[in-house]
Amino acid sequence: MLTKSKLFATSNRTNVKLGLLSLLFFLIIKFILSHAVLSSFSGLYLTLELDKKDRVIVYFAGGDRALFSENRAKRSKEIPAGKKITTGIPLNGHLARKLRIDPGDQSTQIKLYALALESDYGPPLHLEAEQIFQRFKPNESIASYRLEQDHILIEVSGADPQLVLQDELMVENQFISLFFPFILSFVFYLLLSSFRWRQFPAIADLSRDLSSTHINYAALDGVRGIAVLLVLADHTLPAFTGAGTAGVWIFFVLSGFLLTIPFVDHPERAVSVSYMREYLIRRLKRIIPMYYVYIIVVFFLHGKYSSGAVRHLLFLQGDGHLWTIQQEMLFYLVLPLIVAINFLIFRGRTAWIVAALAILMIAANIWLDRSVISMHGIPTDHRTFAGIFICGMLFSYLYHGGLLHSKMKWIQTREFKFYASILGVFLLLGFILLGTDTLTKPGYYPAHRAPGQFGIAAGIIILLALMTSGGFFSKLLSYTPLRAIGLVGYSFYLIHPVIISLVGGMWEHYMGYRMGLEMRFILVLIVTYVFSAFTYTYIERPFLKRAS
Repeated sequence: MLTKSKLFATSNRTNVKLGLLSLLFFLIIKFILSHAVLSSFSGLYLTLELDKKDRVIVYFAGGDRALFSENRAKRSKEIPAGKKITTGIPLNGHLARKLRIDPGDQSTQIKLYALALESDYGPPLHLEAEQIFQRFKPNESIASYRLEQDHILIEVSGADPQLVLQDELMVENQFISLFFPFILSFVFYLLLSSFRWRQFPAIADLSRDLSSTHINYAALDGVRGIAVLLVLADHTLPAFTGAGTAGVWIFFVLSGFLLTIPFVDHPERAVSVSYMREYLIRRLKRIIPMYYVYIIVVFFLHGKYSSGAVRHLLFLQGDGHLWTIQQEMLFYLVLPLIVAINFLIFRGRTAWIVAALAILMIAANIWLDRSVISMHGIPTDHRTFAGIFICGMLFSYLYHGGLLHSKMKWIQTREFKFYASILGVFLLLGFILLGTDTLTKPGYYPAHRAPGQFGIAAGIIILLALMTSGGFFSKLLSYTPLRAIGLVGYSFYLIHPVIISLVGGMWEHYMGYRMGLEMRFILVLIVTYVFSAFTYTYIERPFLKRAS
């Protein structure tokens, strides 16, 4: 039993952690506000004199290494020659943390007197000639750049003269820069102190089981997590291009494996109308809520009311990564037919069922092309990949049907688990590397060209993950962060393209430069997981509980 002193020490440690997290939150909010708010300006005013009639162009960006482009540029009205005037350029609230001024292509001599920036979040910024001279640097097209009494004299010798701001522009506003982040951080602290992490479903369900099979396989969560990471790496890291296909085959095999378990244990369920009704309801509740939320957000809330949006709702079209949802839904309809035929013909005899599924898997992989079933959504191949799902069914019968346990006691030995773990690690590494063109010629991508073989490899990986329970391969796949990603894998898979676009776009917009590939992968992984944890908790899980 904990003493008062120990409880006090534990409480203090908790408060310190919460305080540090709140401080980090404060710094992040302060940083965001400085970039997104205090560096936005409504207008820019230049006081200057040109020796020829011309226009001034202002380029603006939000970061330290500015990406100045034409879509981040504003032009002044035409400026008459030989007159000192003040010209206004509307910025419409755009970020102008970094600034570049192009004083025209026609003028050869320019006198720049002052620059002013208006903001909706603070007093105007006024820069006199001396301040401009100190903070802006000319490019090589400007032959002379010198400070006179009340102006800067600029003499142009080449095309496209430029003045580039060397530091950053930001208005002063103590409320926004300090008080507002402090209030938000205090609210964050209060919410965090009352939040029970162990009770949050995306965390709590790592030790519970919500599936219809009532079986909790920690290693299989990790396998699903590997598949998720392969898909994300494919879409963010050029070195892993093609790996997402291998990840999808894992999803398909794992789906076939898990959905078959109830029919291995109770073959008669295959011809039970009530059970099949419950099965279909569970599958629909598993897929539709989150999928429809995604479709509504991506299509209808963006005003995309085309027939393609309707076809997506009906699972008749799957653009981009959504093609896999079509495949899942088709398999959900095919599985009852397969298990019913197996029961009626083989009456639960596992060896015969495994042989029949092996033949069916090979036949589906070879002959089930787009001439039989055409799936609208895959750019290069409109076929169905039912053979890979059937592969998962086959391995489910192998494992749960007793063929690998009843007469093979050595499977339970420590030596077997050790060598099987080694095999599992090498097979998983080969599976990942062959998903890309790392071990083959560029652009070959074996995972795409040989889905049947990769399906079998995925099935063996799943089998070894279960058979090495207690071994290091199973422990590796049961690593909690990997399992956490796998648990929310469906939401993660659906929304990750949106997060990739969101993170990349916001970073470039507010920071002014493109982030590194590794940084993008890590940031997208974190942000997507956070969003997925909430969509799993508040969209997926309520329907999973009702469907269990």
